[in-house]
Amino acid sequence: MAMLDAKPVLTFDGVPNQIATSDSALKDALSTKKSDDSKDLPVTFEDYQAISNIVFEWADSYDNKVKLPIGCTGSAAKAIDYSIVGHDRADQVTAADFLEMMSSPVFLGDPLIRTQHLMGASRYEKTSETEITGHHQIRAAHQRYKPDGVTVENRGHGHSFVMHWYAKVDGQWKLCGLKPEVYWNEHDFDKIFVQLKAKH
Repeated sequence: MAMLDAKPVLTFDGVPNQIATSDSALKDALSTKKSDDSKDLPVTFEDYQAISNIVFEWADSYDNKVKLPIGCTGSAAKAIDYSIVGHDRADQVTAADFLEMMSSPVFLGDPLIRTQHLMGASRYEKTSETEITGHHQIRAAHQRYKPDGVTVENRGHGHSFVMHWYAKVDGQWKLCGLKPEVYWNEHDFDKIFVQLKAKH
């Protein structure tokens, strides 16, 4: 049987996602890179370890409703953009502002909402010696309970991507901003944060 010619169907960072018809075709696909890759600064193991800890603390803080690991002020602070769930984009957000937003009773501070934010693969870009951008896969499971706190009223699970901005402040990496994007939702996500006008 003759093998069909392989054709690129999607491109991820300049690498065609195609069926390799031979070892050489596979090597060609894997060796294809963006022309500007050489401009990226290396992320050291120490950078990676520090930021991985921040990512875990960030997701876990949402689910356990504890202190959020954002600590940038002044020029290092970036946008917090939760417009996908009905919040306005906020620029130059302080740690106190972020905590107030996320712990609001209309958002994750609602005692009838329980969540788990599961992080998938991550990719990092070091844009300067003091700035890193993180690209993260995430699945965020949400359940809204009835007033008895036991019976599930609605479920809404988001399959998403979230961008994080990190900055090195006083020698330590800090989470300075974020913006999630939803690929698709399961169940009735619009019935989770009932006091917000979510965009789906």
